[in-house]
Amino acid sequence: MKAYKSEWSEHSFIQKTAETWQKKGFFNKEQFAKIQRVYPLDYYDPNVFLKIGLFIFTILATCFSGGIISALFLGVFGNNFNLAIIIEGLILGIVFIFLLENFIKSNKLYHSGVDNALLYMALSAFCTAIFLIFENVHPPTWLFLLIFSPLFVLATIRYADSVVCTLMYFLFFAIIISVALMVAWGKTFLPFIIMFYSIGAYFLVKKLSTRHDFLYYENCLTILKTLSLVTFYLGGNYLVVREGNALINNLSGAISPQVAFAPMFYFFTLIIPVAFIYFGLRDRDRLIMILGMITLAFSIFTYRYYFAVLPVEIALTLGGVLLMALAGGLIYYLRTNKFGFTYEPEDEREGMNLEALFMSQVIQSKIPQQGDTFRFGGGDVGGGGAGGEY
Repeated sequence: MKAYKSEWSEHSFIQKTAETWQKKGFFNKEQFAKIQRVYPLDYYDPNVFLKIGLFIFTILATCFSGGIISALFLGVFGNNFNLAIIIEGLILGIVFIFLLENFIKSNKLYHSGVDNALLYMALSAFCTAIFLIFENVHPPTWLFLLIFSPLFVLATIRYADSVVCTLMYFLFFAIIISVALMVAWGKTFLPFIIMFYSIGAYFLVKKLSTRHDFLYYENCLTILKTLSLVTFYLGGNYLVVREGNALINNLSGAISPQVAFAPMFYFFTLIIPVAFIYFGLRDRDRLIMILGMITLAFSIFTYRYYFAVLPVEIALTLGGVLLMALAGGLIYYLRTNKFGFTYEPEDEREGMNLEALFMSQVIQSKIPQQGDTFRFGGGDVGGGGAGGEY
């Protein structure tokens, strides 16, 4: 089901890790060169500026070809505009997918800009055709969105594209909201429905992260994890719930009305950021910890929005002073390792050779082995490798 070779993501991970360790002195140049030979990056990997250029060029080329075909089909089908666009959309989608698959196999493209653009244009063509097919039927919103979902699920599974993965998450998010708004109690319990959806998505990501092909979907899983945590917090944030309730129910006015279960949402607004920070620190999860600090700042804004005590300029000044004092205090406290945390750069800490020794074993256990042609390290103390002479 994968369009790209699994070895490409695995070799990329190995080389990036090895390059970092080589810069820190855990590998010498000869060892790093050996890693590059055994785990080569045999796919097309242009720099970011060239990727952007190729992406834009491919989009323009596909739009130009689509315009020419549109003129041809409109001339053939006359006044039946919808039928012409439907047939054109299906044909263009098939052609773009064919080109995408062929370019990946023949030119070894791997998220290089061209393949991304072809994938987006193919999905756009298919979605346009599907929309026009069901437009006159007038299905409910959730059903309309559900019809599109297989395209994005299959595209995510096969191509592991970050943008498509993000759209897939919000597509199912919109389906859940649309279904909830169809029933009377759905508006009342919508925040809880969003939170349960986010929890389900998060634990699904946790389960998928244990798969042997995790590296192939690493970016997608990171995005899904981030989105699930963000939507979980927003589903319980008092400001979002209160103002969203007023928007959904068309309750206009200078002040939005109070919502049901208000004390619970006050509690969620406070406790969720604290829980993020706690679990981020406990599990050494940088992403969760950063989200915890961001959501904590938004929670402070939420409380101040409804319960302002100080003028804005004074509140900002005091907040800045407190943050500077907190940052300075943490820097001073973490000059030495405390509970696994330190302010010192990673390459200046003692015992890192032991970490390199351990991580080399972890990497070898996570990736397919290629015989005994190469082993990490294998030297004495300076090698930091996997040999028994350390």
